[in-house]
Amino acid sequence: LRKDRSFILAEVKGLVLKSTVAQSVEYMNDLLTPLTKSLDAGLISSLLGVFSKVGVQPDSRTYDILIHLHFATRSFEEVKDLAKHMREADLQPTQRTTLVMLKTFLQEGCLSEALQCYSELPDLPKHVGTQLVEIACRDRRLHDILPRLASGQIPMTTDSLNLMLNEALRSGQPEVAKKALDLAEQQSVEKNSRTYSLLVRSEVDTSEVRKLLNEVSATGQVDPIVSQAVLEVCTRTGDVQLAESLAALLKPDENSQAPAFMALIRFYTEAGKPEKALELYDSLVHKVDGKPSQRPPIDGRTKHCILTAASACHRQDIAEELHEADPMRGVAMMRGCSKSNDLDGVLSLLDGPGKLPSTAWNIALDTCVENGELEKAKMLAKRMKDAGVMDVVSYNTLIKAYVRHNLFDQAVSLLLTMREHPTHMPNTVTYHELIGALLKTGKEIHRTRAWELVNEMKEDKVIPNKPLVSNLLRSLRPKSHSSEITRAMQLVDSIQHQVDEGLLCTVLEAGVRVGKASLVRSKLECFHGEKAECPVKITGAHSFGSLIKAYGFVKDVAGAWNCWREMSMQHLKPTNITLGCMVEAVASNGDVDGAHELIQRLLEDKETKSQVNAVIYGSILKGFSRKKHMDRVWAAFDEMKAHGITPTLMTFNAIMDGCVRNEEMSKVADLVQEMSVYNLVPNLITYSTMIKGFCATGDMQSAFAIFEQLQKGRESPDEVVYNTLLDGCLKAGMADEGEQLLEAMMAQGLAPSIYTLSVVVKLLANAKRLDKAFKLAEGASSRFRFRLGAQLQTALLQACISCRAFDRGARFYLKTHKDRLSADKKICQTIIRGLLSTGKAELAADLLKSLLGLNSTSEEVIRHRATQDIDEVLVAEVISALLERGSNLLEQGNNYRQAEQIYESLKALKPRFMLDAELLKKIRGKDYYQ
Repeated sequence: LRKDRSFILAEVKGLVLKSTVAQSVEYMNDLLTPLTKSLDAGLISSLLGVFSKVGVQPDSRTYDILIHLHFATRSFEEVKDLAKHMREADLQPTQRTTLVMLKTFLQEGCLSEALQCYSELPDLPKHVGTQLVEIACRDRRLHDILPRLASGQIPMTTDSLNLMLNEALRSGQPEVAKKALDLAEQQSVEKNSRTYSLLVRSEVDTSEVRKLLNEVSATGQVDPIVSQAVLEVCTRTGDVQLAESLAALLKPDENSQAPAFMALIRFYTEAGKPEKALELYDSLVHKVDGKPSQRPPIDGRTKHCILTAASACHRQDIAEELHEADPMRGVAMMRGCSKSNDLDGVLSLLDGPGKLPSTAWNIALDTCVENGELEKAKMLAKRMKDAGVMDVVSYNTLIKAYVRHNLFDQAVSLLLTMREHPTHMPNTVTYHELIGALLKTGKEIHRTRAWELVNEMKEDKVIPNKPLVSNLLRSLRPKSHSSEITRAMQLVDSIQHQVDEGLLCTVLEAGVRVGKASLVRSKLECFHGEKAECPVKITGAHSFGSLIKAYGFVKDVAGAWNCWREMSMQHLKPTNITLGCMVEAVASNGDVDGAHELIQRLLEDKETKSQVNAVIYGSILKGFSRKKHMDRVWAAFDEMKAHGITPTLMTFNAIMDGCVRNEEMSKVADLVQEMSVYNLVPNLITYSTMIKGFCATGDMQSAFAIFEQLQKGRESPDEVVYNTLLDGCLKAGMADEGEQLLEAMMAQGLAPSIYTLSVVVKLLANAKRLDKAFKLAEGASSRFRFRLGAQLQTALLQACISCRAFDRGARFYLKTHKDRLSADKKICQTIIRGLLSTGKAELAADLLKSLLGLNSTSEEVIRHRATQDIDEVLVAEVISALLERGSNLLEQGNNYRQAEQIYESLKALKPRFMLDAELLKKIRGKDYYQ
């Protein structure tokens, strides 16, 4: 088995043709069984051809071997063809073969074939039947599977019930829902929260909804998704009694039920029951069972409803309570700075009036290195130059001394000195030392300078070496400029024939990192495979991992399997990194079942069992969660622990992300508790995921509680956490909390992005706090030294429209868009019409002229306005308003002049521009201003 394909084929062919003992199907099967471990389908096919020539035909065991081979490589079409040939040959498959065929048909979505295989297999896991139901629902073929569910051949599960109820609701077939419920009752299938929410949404009779609600209450706490469904029915029907039934089941001290309380308060207020709304509010705020109850965050809409109800019931105490400030606890403290050894910088910063900024340590580091051994090196270099003994090696050594002290300007200046003498021209070592050091800092300013040196290297006709090209490739990041990526690949092409195994892996990893699938595909075609222009021999398991990852990235699963087979033929033991790359390549391309099958085969092999770890299982956990198969996620998690594989923090984070994606936030608390069993502490990703989940469900109280835990931990919240909370506040209408979040973010030293500020502006605009929105946006712009971008300007203009502050919007536009092209024409048109409606025709005319660029002297604006479409109706409205304005003859004359100026400018710009005859007659009347 340690020989190549041609040797094995020749040996077997010689033996079969000479020996009658070898000319039997039993011998053939015994030979094929160990050879299939190489996953070399080509070799197996050739061997079958050899036996066929001597009259040996495959039997059931042969087909079993072949089907498992092709299933292992995920060649599903081959599996289906072999199954067809078996039926034509009237051969009965074994149970093991039938199981593989069933998995294949499930993967391919072949319902009829899968049902046939399912009927031939005993004691299958319940999730297989659920997969059959899922395919039947997707293909609209529930009628084919209902008889089997009724007979018990396919066991009914909660997931199957939910799938059928969802399909019935989607297709408007209540008889399907009734049949599903009857089957569930006959087989004692439990209903979960998802089941009840679907049943509630499908009911039109509120009395039936009330029965369902009673049934839920008998099982324990009412889940938020059930509450949401019932509230939708209440809102649709106006049934106050149903709302009272729901309210009686909710518990004020449960954070997860706060959104339901808020919705009920709004419902009661809008239904004309203010006393009931206040009764619910009192249960949230005041004492429960003699213990104080903290009031949960209240969104703007709910606060408005409570105030309305308080006014109707003469509850001044509630009105005063809601107007009090609710400061956010635990304002984030500044922590975490860049480490340095700069004593002078430390002393200067300690003597400063405020806290140390993050950049202060970097300044201190620069001052410390000035007092190192560099001065001695500079003195020695001067002496060498005076003696005339400086050469390229001397300059390279001095450059090395400079870059080790981060004095890059001085190091680069030496290049000019070197070019002054023909024998001292910079060489490959010079550029390698400089570029490598600049890239190592990781700072963007140094990265830019490094790529400038790459261009200078080209001008100096210096050919790069492999280490330099590798450093440049490793410096590429997802946000790298396209010119950097192109230049790096050009350097690879310049040393194309020097590319070895290590450099190829670096090239592919860089391509994957920057997200360029076409680039990765071209390099694979150039350096790997039978048709490669410059084939590179791969001999290391780690290198195979890089290739497999690259093939998975370009969606070439067949290429990944070819690498896996090639590695098996070389008898290389895969590392856990290689295994992880293979599992991830298969799972990320949609074949999560295939990735799971691969893991199970690896666990069965003694040589690879120890290599399977929690990271590898993480790929299928993420894959199943993204496919909405949380039952498979939990099963895989249990399977992993059963094999003695200890979960990592990444494992729990992946499962938690699945809970968020699949609306199973009720299980998050148990996950966090189980983490402590393994001495794992939640990190920033854990907290961020939980916050995201609670914000998505509207449970902002729980989201803020998790946020407080994060602030007390070892890590600080990042921009993603703040943006997630702000999105949740925007959705819930919590303006006060959103404003406090932005202040905490800036206090932590995080510069808010344009997106962050846009969300805050929208939040404050919804609360009719326009002044605060402008103050925060302009204050952040001034403090962190950035311009108000188009997105933020648009948000502020929309806020002005929302608050009907049209004059402020117009002045803001005129200030920020002076002599520039319009950011959003529709927004400006809305503001103009708003100004006209409030009688501010002169300001509307100024905004119209700015919008059309009529007052601009910029050539760019003049060229642009000639291509614009002019809203003639809007222009006519502005001109008409101008002509109707003016309290005296002087003002009227000015307005007439301005109207005529607008008309004449547009007429010169667009000769076909026309106004109504009566309006035009008024414009040309001179009585007002002659």
